[in-house]
Amino acid sequence: MEFRDFCRIFVDRRKLFFEVFAGFVFASLLILRFQPARFETDLTVNVSRSGTQTTADYTYDQFYRLQADERFADTVVRWLATPSVRSDVQETAGVSADVPGSIDAKRLSSQMIAVTYVSPSVDGFGTMESAIPDVLNREIVRLNALSKDPDWFVVMADVPVVRDARVPATLLLPLGIALGAFFGFFSVLLAWYFRGPRK
Repeated sequence: MEFRDFCRIFVDRRKLFFEVFAGFVFASLLILRFQPARFETDLTVNVSRSGTQTTADYTYDQFYRLQADERFADTVVRWLATPSVRSDVQETAGVSADVPGSIDAKRLSSQMIAVTYVSPSVDGFGTMESAIPDVLNREIVRLNALSKDPDWFVVMADVPVVRDARVPATLLLPLGIALGAFFGFFSVLLAWYFRGPRK
């Protein structure tokens, strides 16, 4: 098959190509218009110490403290994954239990944790920036209730950043155009393969 024969396939079936292409672009516009509201806040939580422990042993430039901070940061991440702590955070933040939301936590370094909270409304965040460290510090106090060692942990949170987490038009529309061109191209080839040349 020569190149002009290949081009003639698309010229003869250009209506099919543009129908498939327009369908995908229209679908991306519908998704962009009717996608539900979704907001996301990013909160950085830092693990610190509420006291220091005096020791005559060599501290290896605080190496063991960093290891302890890292292990405790993992504990904080696990706490935020439990339904009881999540429920306590929502209640402390003044967020109704009927408002759907999700909390995700990930340790970024030995002492830094990234907490992401997703809600369908800006009002669904309440006082989340203060509720999360408050609840976590209460868990720490409860965990350390029987210990007399002052060398314990405390968590502090930075100012949260709230952003619109819906799929933006700058991503959705190019994706619809690319998929429309891709499937339009193969729709034309499949139509030519199964139906043969037009009479």
